[in-house]
Amino acid sequence: MTPLQGFSNDLFLNDQVIITGAAGGIGRAIAAAFAECGARLVQIDRPEAVPPNQSGWIGCDLADRPALMRAAEQVKGPIAALINCAGVFRRMALTDTEAENEWDRALSINLTAPYLLTRALVPNLTGGVVVNVTSVRAETAAERASAYTVSKAGLAALTLSLADELAPLQIRANSVAPGDVDTEMGNGDPSVTAKLVARTPLRRMARPEEVAAACVFLASPLASHITGSTVRVDGGFLAV
Repeated sequence: MTPLQGFSNDLFLNDQVIITGAAGGIGRAIAAAFAECGARLVQIDRPEAVPPNQSGWIGCDLADRPALMRAAEQVKGPIAALINCAGVFRRMALTDTEAENEWDRALSINLTAPYLLTRALVPNLTGGVVVNVTSVRAETAAERASAYTVSKAGLAALTLSLADELAPLQIRANSVAPGDVDTEMGNGDPSVTAKLVARTPLRRMARPEEVAAACVFLASPLASHITGSTVRVDGGFLAV
């Protein structure tokens, strides 16, 4: 059984779903999952990653605040779910020459962009759901990746704040925290990946579709009383 076979194909029939990072490995899987469930997608990613001549896409450098606000202004009508999936990850030691630039970049894209986009779209989100794609690295260190771990920990904390502050508007906010995922980003350093898989109880990386299924569940009426929660899709990585 594939991860989505338990969901109805009209679970989000004609509902508008916004997905950032939609051209990446996990983002593509999330977009495909919501489309399979009937959603109308607005997909946001870097201008160079956006497919040419396709509707439903917005090209935007999420580190560019004015561009991000212009992207938000293009979204019209009620939003059933906002999936903040865009993220950057680059292994870099604290003392590396480019470490400060990587810090600014990671915080800008992984944390500030979800904050600003959610804030801008609150009027469209009443009765909807925010799902932030964080990481197990929000709870444990990653080798040579302090900027990434801090940005994801901040995003997890933002999720809790959103769940509390937006509840009066009947907006739920939750996180999906993947472990290592079989994508181009996840397979960046084979030696590190091998060590991580070896200490994962299920002894394999997650498939992007498995992360997507968790996002669909949390955004759906099936999770109608779940807010401020994190679903780990990590094969048991944090359990040991």
